[in-house]
Amino acid sequence: MGCMPLSRDVTETVLQDSAALSDKLGFEAAAQAIRGQLEAFRQKKLTVVAAGEARRGKSSLLNALLNEKTPLFPVDINVCTNVVTIVRYGETEAIEAYIEDPKKKTGFRMEHISREQISDYVSEKGNPNNYKRVKMLQASIPNPLLQEGVVFVDTPGVGSLNVEHAETTFSFLPNADVLLFVSDADSGLTESELRFLKRGYQYCKNILFPLTKKDLNANYSAILEDNRQKISITLGIPADELQIIPVSSTAKLRYLQSGRATMLTNSNYAVLEDAIWSSIARRKGVIQLLPFLAAAKSELLTQIDQVAAQYQMLGADQGVAQGLVDELNRKAAALQELQERGADWRGQLALFFSILQNDVNRAQQQIGTNARSLIQERSGMLESRICHEKNYTQLVCDVNDLIGQGILDIREDIAQKVEEKSDELMRQMKFSVSVNEDILDGLGFVPTQMTVVFPPPKAMDTAIKWGRNISMNSMGGGTVGSLLGGFIGLCFGGPAGMLIGVEIGGSVGGLAGGAKGCVDALTKYDQLEVNTVMQTLNQHIASSMSGVSASVGNTIASLRAAVSSSFEQQLNHQVKSLRDNTAQLQRNINMAANEIPQKRAVFKEQSTLLNYQLERYETLEKAVSRLAPSPDPGDTSHTPADSEEVSYGFL
Repeated sequence: MGCMPLSRDVTETVLQDSAALSDKLGFEAAAQAIRGQLEAFRQKKLTVVAAGEARRGKSSLLNALLNEKTPLFPVDINVCTNVVTIVRYGETEAIEAYIEDPKKKTGFRMEHISREQISDYVSEKGNPNNYKRVKMLQASIPNPLLQEGVVFVDTPGVGSLNVEHAETTFSFLPNADVLLFVSDADSGLTESELRFLKRGYQYCKNILFPLTKKDLNANYSAILEDNRQKISITLGIPADELQIIPVSSTAKLRYLQSGRATMLTNSNYAVLEDAIWSSIARRKGVIQLLPFLAAAKSELLTQIDQVAAQYQMLGADQGVAQGLVDELNRKAAALQELQERGADWRGQLALFFSILQNDVNRAQQQIGTNARSLIQERSGMLESRICHEKNYTQLVCDVNDLIGQGILDIREDIAQKVEEKSDELMRQMKFSVSVNEDILDGLGFVPTQMTVVFPPPKAMDTAIKWGRNISMNSMGGGTVGSLLGGFIGLCFGGPAGMLIGVEIGGSVGGLAGGAKGCVDALTKYDQLEVNTVMQTLNQHIASSMSGVSASVGNTIASLRAAVSSSFEQQLNHQVKSLRDNTAQLQRNINMAANEIPQKRAVFKEQSTLLNYQLERYETLEKAVSRLAPSPDPGDTSHTPADSEEVSYGFL
């Protein structure tokens, strides 16, 4: 069984201890900020999506990976999955089917079912052609493998003429942190599988390739090597870098029933599990751990500096000290004014998002133009053959691919521009990150007994940026990240996440339903004409782009609210932190001479506690950094090695 290093529990404990210590030392603003980061940390998930052609063994693979003795996913030989199933952690088992229901405001209703009923909702055998109109099934189970925040997704088989299956699967790929592309040892990869893989690689680059049913073919290595060459050519990846791992789900499931170690060895699942959990660990560092560690650590560093500044005020020249405190009060008042009025930065945000919406509108218009050009070009090539179901179905998929990639480009453009504008506003607003360093310099510290760490401005900017992104991503279901979510919002946070997933993240998910409607409309004709096919395809493009426009518009509106709220929260935090700090500094200035030795001892003790906590952060941060690359390969400013140590003594 593969292990999962860097437990979330360790990070959660460090964050909890930091918040508790901040409370204990009277840093209320820092404690509140760290608790906000802790809550967002607890909500962060990692998604593993299993995809592949029908009957390749995806469901058996997931049952075996999750160590489920009683199968969660239907695996009968006559069963073929036709509905997305999401599995996440829950203290008690709860399985919910989301059924399309136009009468409901949300467009669907929820039914609670048992594990034994799953096949009746998600398989072709129990729910032929999905006549029950099941949109998704979500299972929450008390499985320890999922307790770390990992979510597994089983998708319908691709590669057939069922366009809804393929498009539903694609709608989940932009949210996949790891994609398991499942093939088997019975036969090599087909052209349709390779087309799916090429398209899917646009959305998720982190792919593992389980080869199931190795026990059914003694010469499976020939299939494996053939697949390796095909995948290498299709994706442009060196063949020796592909992780194609042969396994026997049957052997692993028999091991779970019997406990016979030889069955586990024969299954080769230990190799697959190590590959999956190692891949998850690398992603976890970037997505789940480093951002929260960096944001909380910035609060801790500020407290260390505040304690040093307060200590130095004791016995300092009162005139100089009072001048510094007065300057801090002026800074706090300026930030307070920004918070209460803020006409300038709010006006800048309003103008920015107005321009952003116009840019996005032009991009969407270009996507529609490109889609119409595609079907015009394909029509000229196919002529009357465009009326064949195989051809117009493929064309619908190609149109959706073009639209989906266009939305992905829009998402990246939005994210980049919002990030740049946020950085620009932060610089203009001059958030106070070096207040205590200014105080210590102003009081002429001489290094003696203690080290105070002042990270470079770039490191602090990175930490604050991560903190702001954590705040933004805790609102609106992940804002930009949810734009391509399909129905993925359903698995994050119950009804609220569900609404967000459908409203904001429904762009590509909506393409799936539209594609099926388009194909269904064409198959009803006894005799098709080219003009009818063209008209129907153009209607599909118009309908799809209308849905995309509404979804993107809602996303930008949510982003605007999230960015504004995030800046207001940051301002509030800065003001409160400055007010608390200056109040304590003023008390130190006014302190009687006979009280100073005892107060110095208190500050020394506080500094010891804070520096011990800093050591815990840096130990954990280094461990994470070894597994996870920096989010920006050219920027390692979040690592402890980049901190500038400036020693300021306690006299």
